[in-house]
Amino acid sequence: MWGTGGRGSRCRRAATRAGALTVAAAALASIAACSPSSSHTTRPVVTVFGSFTDRDASAFTASLQSFEHDTGIDVRYVGSGRFESDLLERVRRGDPPDLALIPQPGLVGSLAEEGYLLPYDGTLAAAAAKDIDPRLVDLATVDGQIYGSWYSVTPKSLIWYSPRQFATRGLKTPTTWDELVALTGTIADSGSTPWCLGVRDGGATGWVATDWVEDIVLRFAGPQVYDDWVSHRVKFTDPQITAAIERFGSIALDPASVNGGNRAAVEFTVQQAAQQLLGRSPKCLLNRQASFLTDFLPGKVDVSPDGDLWAFPFPGPQGADTSMMIGGALISRFADRPEVRQLAEYLTTPAAAKERAARGGFISPLASVSPDAYPSELNRTIARWTLDADVVRFDASDLMPPEVGVDAFWAGITAWLGGARLSTIVAQIDAAWPGPTTKPAPVEDRGESEG
Repeated sequence: MWGTGGRGSRCRRAATRAGALTVAAAALASIAACSPSSSHTTRPVVTVFGSFTDRDASAFTASLQSFEHDTGIDVRYVGSGRFESDLLERVRRGDPPDLALIPQPGLVGSLAEEGYLLPYDGTLAAAAAKDIDPRLVDLATVDGQIYGSWYSVTPKSLIWYSPRQFATRGLKTPTTWDELVALTGTIADSGSTPWCLGVRDGGATGWVATDWVEDIVLRFAGPQVYDDWVSHRVKFTDPQITAAIERFGSIALDPASVNGGNRAAVEFTVQQAAQQLLGRSPKCLLNRQASFLTDFLPGKVDVSPDGDLWAFPFPGPQGADTSMMIGGALISRFADRPEVRQLAEYLTTPAAAKERAARGGFISPLASVSPDAYPSELNRTIARWTLDADVVRFDASDLMPPEVGVDAFWAGITAWLGGARLSTIVAQIDAAWPGPTTKPAPVEDRGESEG
């Protein structure tokens, strides 16, 4: 595929629904309050920190009920909408979680090089490499040691639309970039706005725009240039990269193509842009977004090939290989207690994947988990598109060092959308690339975390 348990668990789910996931102290206080005997428990505790919030967090914790019941281990999950900065703050003040679900391989590499992460060894290393494409394993490997196992993948090269709206308007989904451009023009000429675009997402503002650029680089410059760009052998100032940004700009900077124009796109949140697709009179008809777009929608939506919402793959040039860009989450560890190892290993298994898949909104990286394992037609379809793609690459900004990928690149493209000069922006992103660093000695197990 690649080109490169018991009462305590029920109480924790109640705490999740109450919205306590974004604050660790509040979440753990809610958990403890659910049981009068909780302060006297002898159950081993494993803390997990991640970017899953709301429905994703509820599904993750629910999928661990059987594990908790069978092992007697109490898994305490905390999610954050500012995951990267919050995780870095915790580890640097000496208060890391036991495990973290990290969506950026680049961040895993940096934490490993700085000596914060513990490598996967023995049975953990074997589990991390089993049933997984070896090139994914390579993304979690630093100096020959594996520093995480893959928990999930997120297909990202998708364009969402309303089949009902398309049928009413006589529109067809495109299969090439030129057809996509023509469709954009047809919608605009009809007096409607083609594209929904919103890049604001708190401390992660900008990733929607960089996803656009990455998809275009992969399709027009090709996978080798994409790989060289990720490693900075190809710079942001390279004409192939600036051409990709400008190709995105042919849509994003055109007031007739984007709801509210490019300045509004900087102000609209990711959630608002997704919701603009809905209703009898939608504000726009297309949204390029990852497979989790449905998480941003309120109430019930008919997600089906003939319903209110569906998707098609992001197209490339005529005759080009089919490509899919993905994101994902790695399980990395900061502690070496037996219960931590046990949970880390379990999360790599088909049993864990199937427990999570049954709750929707999840795709496993394991080769043995077939598309038929997913309950929704949408997830089955997207999984097949990913498996069948000629070229699959991981999100470029998530592979780059954090100071570049999730800092300068996100911020730079947001500034460009707001009117900044492209030549200045790409030079600033290149300048953010870190030089060689001296690696500290690996940290030892920091002992049991209090969460």
